Amino acid sequence: MSAETGVDGPGIVIVGSGTAGATAATTLRARGFDGPVTVIGAEPGLPYRRTALTKDLLAADLSEARIALAKPESWAEKKIDVRGGVRVTAIDPQARTVTLDDGSALGYRALILATGGQPVRPAWLNDVATLRTRDDALAIRDRLRESERLVVIGGGLIGLELAASAAAHGMQVSVVEASNRVVGRVVPPVVSDYFASLHASHGVRLRTGTAASSVDAARVQLEDGTMLVGTVVAAIGALPDVALADSAGVSVGPTGIEVNASLATDVPGIYAAGDAAALPDLRTGQPARGEHWFGATDQGKAVALSVLADLAGEPAPSFVDVPRAWTIQYGVNVQMVGWPAEDGEISIDGSVADGDATVFTHVDGALVGAVTIGRAAAARAARAEITEALALGSTV
Repeated sequence: MSAETGVDGPGIVIVGSGTAGATAATTLRARGFDGPVTVIGAEPGLPYRRTALTKDLLAADLSEARIALAKPESWAEKKIDVRGGVRVTAIDPQARTVTLDDGSALGYRALILATGGQPVRPAWLNDVATLRTRDDALAIRDRLRESERLVVIGGGLIGLELAASAAAHGMQVSVVEASNRVVGRVVPPVVSDYFASLHASHGVRLRTGTAASSVDAARVQLEDGTMLVGTVVAAIGALPDVALADSAGVSVGPTGIEVNASLATDVPGIYAAGDAAALPDLRTGQPARGEHWFGATDQGKAVALSVLADLAGEPAPSFVDVPRAWTIQYGVNVQMVGWPAEDGEISIDGSVADGDATVFTHVDGALVGAVTIGRAAAARAARAEITEALALGSTV
């Protein structure tokens, strides 16, 4: 896309300053768009890496400079207008304007909704902490530094990363997971067992197959009467932030803002990407949402290309999204690609117990997912094989 695609007047407005929104903005500039680009973020400050908040909460440098997605001056250099601490309160799809919480309005030629998600907070959580923003992380860290015990509700990746960080710093840690195994939504049982053993070897007490009967910020009582005392943090998932899209008449389903393979919604000129977007699943065609940093980055790039193609009157490329995610716990790098938790045939190369393995999931003879333990490079090869097995070719 050449610089000739730039326009005077209304340009491209991006709602959400997370990874997807920020990546969309920088991709627009990298591909030659020289019209106005505005990124509106509800959080104060400039875009930053949310992954830094959980990988080692107690030891990581969470200063704005350290976790920034880009140097502060680079946004101005690229002529990207980042407005932090500002909310969009309404969208007028006919007039192609957004209204901000200060009462002002901003026109757009294309609008990208990268509104992300919010932690699941059922009423029974009361004042229990959840983790989504930098401010959340700093508040939790302050509380943990005054405590010797941590109780995590939720045995997913975020919950286990928090547990690993605290255990590595000598805290007594318990993890409560209602299902029968940890990380059950994203990995096969053999990998769940590996995570369980890894945490147990570092003194973490895992309570699976049980739920809390009462909870507050300093204790959790389990259904069997067991009382767990300490700083309590809930990590039981996130919901897509779809309220703005819904109010604008954009189709919203149970999984998020529904988009086509080019990340366009059913309202002309409006697109969605990142944690709030529900794309057609490559296998079923049904709307499905990813919740990982890699996906947000890839979708940010893809949605920018789709917008530019539409503005130029060209066919928009289809986005190929074979999911990928990663975690580091106790220094062990684990990567997940495709759909490794699917019911299928499991095969293993290497030794899971030794933390050096690739776990493959095949369905009807085709590779659909893999988990690599201590083998980061192998994840790329597995993802390429999954893409080939689905007879797809990436356009991003």
